[in-house]
Amino acid sequence: MNIRTIIDRSVAILVQPHYYFSSDEDVMDFGDGAVYAALMAVLGGLIAAVVTGTGETAGLTGLVMIIAITPVITVLSVFIMAGIIFLLCQRLGGRGDYSDSFHVAASATALIPISQLLAPFPLLIISMAWGWWIVSRGAIHIHKVQPGKAEAAFAALYAGLTLIAVIWN
Repeated sequence: MNIRTIIDRSVAILVQPHYYFSSDEDVMDFGDGAVYAALMAVLGGLIAAVVTGTGETAGLTGLVMIIAITPVITVLSVFIMAGIIFLLCQRLGGRGDYSDSFHVAASATALIPISQLLAPFPLLIISMAWGWWIVSRGAIHIHKVQPGKAEAAFAALYAGLTLIAVIWN
């Protein structure tokens, strides 16, 4: 996976997820998806360090966290989110399998670097809504879930995630 592919994929996911998910040209399998998610986690960690100013003071511990620990946690989270997407899509009459859900969840990690820029709480809602839009487009185009059902179900899921984020802060 080269830098140009990563940039093209990220822009397509973030700007036109409906076209990205309706195309069969760039489907991420478990290997590609895990690498992509790990790269987005590292990039998001670096952006967070720069934006918050902790990059200069964190030293070796922060660097180990950004390069070694964050990508592993992110990839594990993608597998868990793929399971949630798969189960929800199956309940909604979707036709995809777990690998399709993994593709959607891994694709949604394109939002990690952007989310670090939108980290202050009022902007967090924009990030969550954008995540909902990406995942619901994946459910609609890959799992063939009816648009209204997918949008409502994933809106409820992301509303719950937003509520958890509000309580966490």
